[in-house]
Amino acid sequence: STPAVGVLPGITRRTVFDLCAEAGLSAIATEVSVASLKEADEVFITSTAGGIMPVTKIDGAPVANGKVGATTERLMALYWKRHEDPAWSSAVRYP
Repeated sequence: STPAVGVLPGITRRTVFDLCAEAGLSAIATEVSVASLKEADEVFITSTAGGIMPVTKIDGAPVANGKVGATTERLMALYWKRHEDPAWSSAVRYP
């Protein structure tokens, strides 16, 4: 799940929802507490520059086993595959 409020409805976030749907994974926007993040099996964040980035520690404590989870790895691979697909990207040319 992802926070329902307090975040920008960005392209990367939207892409993660799309990738989850295509991969048969559940993804919802709802309230997310710090406590639930600390107890999660996996946590990741998204950003324009970084794509999908795993979170392995919160307040110095490991999330689950402190390693990147299989679902996060899968979504990262799907994201970068799409990111590199010419059908989903536009080249930016500088003078």
